[in-house]
Amino acid sequence: MARIVEHRSALPFGPVVEVHVHHDAERDPPVHATVVVQSFGQSPDPNVFPQRLPVADAFLQALAYAEEAGIACVWIDDPYGYFPPKKRPARDTGAALA
Repeated sequence: MARIVEHRSALPFGPVVEVHVHHDAERDPPVHATVVVQSFGQSPDPNVFPQRLPVADAFLQALAYAEEAGIACVWIDDPYGYFPPKKRPARDTGAALA
């Protein structure tokens, strides 16, 4: 099971799924996310999540991908707190990729 890490200093060595939350007033909705799979600064699979996603969808897809790929950690990069834990969906992540 993948664990969620809030702080970069807690990241393990090896592959990590990263959810980067962004704010862009020009977009609708203005808060969105990108998901990246990283391993020591290199993306092992740059085409996994090529598009911006609604934040809740990005979160669920990142967790599901991490669990399917055997990646132990999902890092939430949300420096301005747009997607705090109380806003994150709590449901079966296996359904996100189905």
